[in-house]
Amino acid sequence: MRKYIGRAFGLVRSGTARDTYILFSGNLFAAFLGFVFTVIVARALSVEDFGILSAATNLIVIVSSLTDLGISSGLISFAAAEFSRDNIAKAYEYAKAAFLIKVLATLPLVLFLILFAAFVARSWLATNDRTISYWVAAISFLAVIWGFLPSILHAKKKFLQSVLIDVSLSLPKAVIPYFLLIAGVLTINSTLAAFTISVAIAGIVGFAFTGLGFLRAKPKKDIYLKLVKFSSWLGVNRIISSISGKLDIQMLAAIAGAAATGIYSIPAKLSSFIVVLSSSLSSVLAPRFAAFENREKERSYLIKATLAVLATSVGIVFWIIIAKPFIVLLFGVKYIESVPVFQALSAAMIPYLLAVPAVTAIIYALKKTVFIGLFSFFQLAAIFALNYIFIPIYGPIGPTIAFGAVHTILMIYSWTIVVKYYWIDK
Repeated sequence: MRKYIGRAFGLVRSGTARDTYILFSGNLFAAFLGFVFTVIVARALSVEDFGILSAATNLIVIVSSLTDLGISSGLISFAAAEFSRDNIAKAYEYAKAAFLIKVLATLPLVLFLILFAAFVARSWLATNDRTISYWVAAISFLAVIWGFLPSILHAKKKFLQSVLIDVSLSLPKAVIPYFLLIAGVLTINSTLAAFTISVAIAGIVGFAFTGLGFLRAKPKKDIYLKLVKFSSWLGVNRIISSISGKLDIQMLAAIAGAAATGIYSIPAKLSSFIVVLSSSLSSVLAPRFAAFENREKERSYLIKATLAVLATSVGIVFWIIIAKPFIVLLFGVKYIESVPVFQALSAAMIPYLLAVPAVTAIIYALKKTVFIGLFSFFQLAAIFALNYIFIPIYGPIGPTIAFGAVHTILMIYSWTIVVKYYWIDK
């Protein structure tokens, strides 16, 4: 017993734990500011207008994920190794190549949003206002910078600075709508304008931390090939996961309308805290798994990470229990229907969190990105089919059923692979 207690205290004081505290605390603060933004806007707008805004911001996330192509993970994998060897020039070559790939991947989607603005607004955003599509295009393009630069800092293990980039987005994004509300001009369009300004500020802060040195690098063809080869299956997974993970709000907007989307959007925003926790943990684990190159160390580290995730799951259960007073107090009685949706969605996120250590080990230690890429095809088909079946029947509850089923399968699938590799295979 004393052995396990000692191990637990060791985990609390470890470098991994320290980096996780920094990254999660900062991301949690950024998420809290995003939560403040949600409270302000949800209370000010009607349920229908909030549903339209949620569909727009959801589409921005989809576009950003689609254009990542797994390149950010490839950058962390290769650049982290080069930074650890103090080979700055080589690391910057990977950064420049990854940045150019992401910019070139973003432009076609941005042009599509502009040229077919009316179709996008009507079919995916539950509105006839094409201006919403223009805002989505503008924010998606600026988000290239904000979304990319933290990967360079993660590779350097400068997690505090990467968190400050997110805070520099979330703070004005929460503050500007508050003043718009006081001035009596808070609408969907003015809210998206505030979002655009916030993303631009985050990009400026990001460059202040990373510098412009990587933009002067001259990567050779082999750098691009290594990134693309490593990221190919991750790119497939990222593209499909971005679609399947965000199908909930877009399908609700298309099938059930703006009101149902508004009811579901509150739980979706709240459960994003769990996603922040998962991504923070994954960001901390990734460079370490990439650098170990020793199966015994990887296995020991995997156990430590899993213990931390299990402890965190208990907190999610408590959040589920206090859901009703929490939601009613913050958002008002008009969102009382969101309570059971939030409870179901939070429960569905627990197996997703439990899968994080295994999935990260598969990508960065086993370097078997094909396993995650292949699973993404099943994920997309399952999420789409289950949402298509359950949304017409259960409305906002439908997506929670789909997520619960797919996340549970992901947990079983990923842990089966790592258990076989670390404990069964010799």
